Amino acid sequence: MIDVFESDTPLDRYLAQQTDLTAVGRFVRLERHDLIPAQQRYYRDLIPLTKPQPGQQYAFAVDLDSCTGCKACVTACRSLNGLDDNEAWRTVGLLHHSATTAPVVTGELRSAAQQHVTTGCHHCVDPACLNGCPVDAYEKDPITGIVAHLDDQCIGCGYCTLTCPYEVPRYNAKRGIVRKCDMCAGRLAEGEAPACVQACPNEAISVTIVDQATVVAGAVRSRLLPGAPHSHITSPTTQYLTTRPGVRAMQPADLLALRPAEAHPPLTVMLVLTQLSVGAFIVDFALQRLVPATVERALQPWNAGVALLLGLVALAASVLHLGRPRYAFRVVIGFRHSWLSREAVAFGTFAGTAALYATTLWWSAATLGHWSVVLGAAVGFTGLAAVYCSAKIYVSTRRVWWAWRFTGPKFILTALICGLSTVMVTSSAVSLLVGGTLRSATAASIGRPLCVMVVSATMVKLLGEAVFLLRGRREHAATAGAIIITGTTDMRAQDLYRTARLLTGALRRVTVWRFGAGLVGGVALPLWEWKLQAGSSPRVALMVAVGLVSLVTLTAGELAERDQFFRAVSVPRMPGLPA
Repeated sequence: MIDVFESDTPLDRYLAQQTDLTAVGRFVRLERHDLIPAQQRYYRDLIPLTKPQPGQQYAFAVDLDSCTGCKACVTACRSLNGLDDNEAWRTVGLLHHSATTAPVVTGELRSAAQQHVTTGCHHCVDPACLNGCPVDAYEKDPITGIVAHLDDQCIGCGYCTLTCPYEVPRYNAKRGIVRKCDMCAGRLAEGEAPACVQACPNEAISVTIVDQATVVAGAVRSRLLPGAPHSHITSPTTQYLTTRPGVRAMQPADLLALRPAEAHPPLTVMLVLTQLSVGAFIVDFALQRLVPATVERALQPWNAGVALLLGLVALAASVLHLGRPRYAFRVVIGFRHSWLSREAVAFGTFAGTAALYATTLWWSAATLGHWSVVLGAAVGFTGLAAVYCSAKIYVSTRRVWWAWRFTGPKFILTALICGLSTVMVTSSAVSLLVGGTLRSATAASIGRPLCVMVVSATMVKLLGEAVFLLRGRREHAATAGAIIITGTTDMRAQDLYRTARLLTGALRRVTVWRFGAGLVGGVALPLWEWKLQAGSSPRVALMVAVGLVSLVTLTAGELAERDQFFRAVSVPRMPGLPA
């Protein structure tokens, strides 16, 4: 008899395959013969039998006493959801304390111990990822409470990763979008357990139902685990259960691990150049009241044109940050709740107003009259509003290094320093081209005062950064040392300590370059230019060259500072493994 699999007819092969049992059939046959392992046969005990009632939602519950760190949950999640290489929606971390720092607990000896922790998305009651997303690519199911990500809507800005204190959403460079755990909502809808729940050999993970009001009330003064971000930010629903009192006194194994955060070159360029553009417009507008009208009318179109050009370059650079730049137009969708959407709208308004202002100056600079004041004021107002939105993007993430007391002065001083330097270079270059009395008038009424302002503003900013490095590291190190010994949870002190160490350690070269470029471009060269502008016949050509080098060097220093702004941030996260 001829084997059907050796037949040349595809139909015969297909019919032969249909004689085999389906996956369901094989499962039923194994169950009838009592061949199903216990954790697979009874996994329904690890999920609720009913759906949440109004005011309730699904939540993960983790029995820390049963977690061994085997990572079966990680493997199952990757396999079922088809995750790409280096992509994980569930991780396993480690808590520990040494014999010297272990607390004395009733019934326990002072000894070294460790505790593995499995963690994934906490499906928060007030999810920061949803609130911060500029394109509304998240939705919280009104019945189950599951926070799901809408892949098709995502533009790959990654802002949700910054707003989530647990860094749950992960950017997938291959797909150009962010993805995250959805608690295997499809399986739950069919009465099946999520992959991580079903795969755990010790039944350490389960799905339960929690009352949202109770979660919010309990999050006011609590953290999920030692070292975790404060729960009041998003009200996470995951429950970590243990009967060992010593676990709550442990510390993350990566407590003092120094990991520079991800660099964002397009955002670095965008922030510095947009602030430069806003600063240049404001400085040029202020000059209308401080210098002779004939001088300002000759320089105004050029100053406005250069500022507009650099601002447009900055906005174009921002699109390069997106994983799916062709959908950048969606960024305005979340205007009601996302600071990123508000920034996009504010800078779009600024660009449009600035373009109108610069164009009218070229067409009728001498006859614009009071409309020049109105348009100039509108440009300055919209520009400041846009810079404020830029700062709020990072302040709203609740990260200490991005708090307003650090971010606000950085952004404002960058706008002032770069704006002054840009107007100074543009004015000197125009006076060189025009010649005549404009050269000496520009040097006397604009050049020398702006040089002094650039030096003063630069010194203020560099001094503030130096104080943080020299004084801040020493104080935060003392605080962090007390944290290690006493087991307290002053997360703000820990974050600032790690930031200071990063700036003087892993990012030391960037720090040296930042201060070097700032001193040369913002102090030494402007002072030289100030000297060149003295006298009745200033050396305008050399002055322009020095000013241009000063502007480029100063901008490079600000780019280095903004790179540190991203890379030196201490990222709040759940306990992880040692670096």
